[in-house]
Amino acid sequence: MNSIPRSISSPILSLDPPVPDDVVLVAALMGVPASAERPVEIVAAWREHWDTHGFGTWIIRDEQGARVGFVGLRAGAEFIRLTLRVLEREGGDDLASAALRLVAAHAMEFLPDLPVRIRVAPEDIATRFVAESAGMEHVSDLDHVVDEDEWQVLELPYVRVVDRIPPRAREAMLSMWVGVNDAGGAVGFLPGATAEDVVPVLDGYVARLEQGDSVCVALNSPLGELLGFGFVVGSTGALMAHSATLERVMTDPARRGTNFGALLLAGLHRAARERGLELVTLDYRGGTGLGEFYTRFGYTEVGRVPGAVRVAPGDDRDGVIMARSL
Repeated sequence: MNSIPRSISSPILSLDPPVPDDVVLVAALMGVPASAERPVEIVAAWREHWDTHGFGTWIIRDEQGARVGFVGLRAGAEFIRLTLRVLEREGGDDLASAALRLVAAHAMEFLPDLPVRIRVAPEDIATRFVAESAGMEHVSDLDHVVDEDEWQVLELPYVRVVDRIPPRAREAMLSMWVGVNDAGGAVGFLPGATAEDVVPVLDGYVARLEQGDSVCVALNSPLGELLGFGFVVGSTGALMAHSATLERVMTDPARRGTNFGALLLAGLHRAARERGLELVTLDYRGGTGLGEFYTRFGYTEVGRVPGAVRVAPGDDRDGVIMARSL
């Protein structure tokens, strides 16, 4: 299996572990000379954290390679603390949001199974918006005061991997599935499918879980609300035992744009990897734009059946198969 990646990138930025020269960025963020002692100490502490834990603070670079800020994950006994700061510049908030979305998915897939939290001052609306765009949610029970300063705490959703589905969870999944259908999601049905239409398919997965060759992966809010789910379905036969298929991957259609799709996909990868799998495949309905989404997360198109999916008379779509090594 592949080792945990140290660098992360997207079309608009790259994230890399710190190097000694990054004291220049830290000094600029602090408003002190690059020769000051504190920036050197901070970068040294970041590098030590990487050596100890295999993750830590990434330096954010824009498309031109310029350092624009940092996003960090610091290990703790009970949770992982997230920090974020960028230089004040045009487009800085957009880069901060994109960086945090990447790191959130990376944490979901590779980091220790601990809550990931960020704290923000109540008046810091910009940072809170960026955190929420990455999928984080305010958990008021965690708010606190330090030296008379008030802090609000936001937390990433968590993934639950199960081999059985309790009745209450089944009802929530059924409701979401119908909602995704009605929103035009390509999860096996057309808009207008009823709960009665979906029940036999959902119960088919429940039976597969009981057989032990598949698991359900649910994305839940910090307070336990279902945000999305999918299934890791094992292959049959000894020659394919190292691979599985991701099926019925869906998130709450009322919360699009909140990074839940990326977080759920990362959780599915994590669940597959923890089951000793090395390769996952999935398929999607052509014309949905999903190919571009999956490509961003390491998938490659490996097969296409022209006209395999008939959405309506005269509207045939390709069935597309993609694969990713874990």
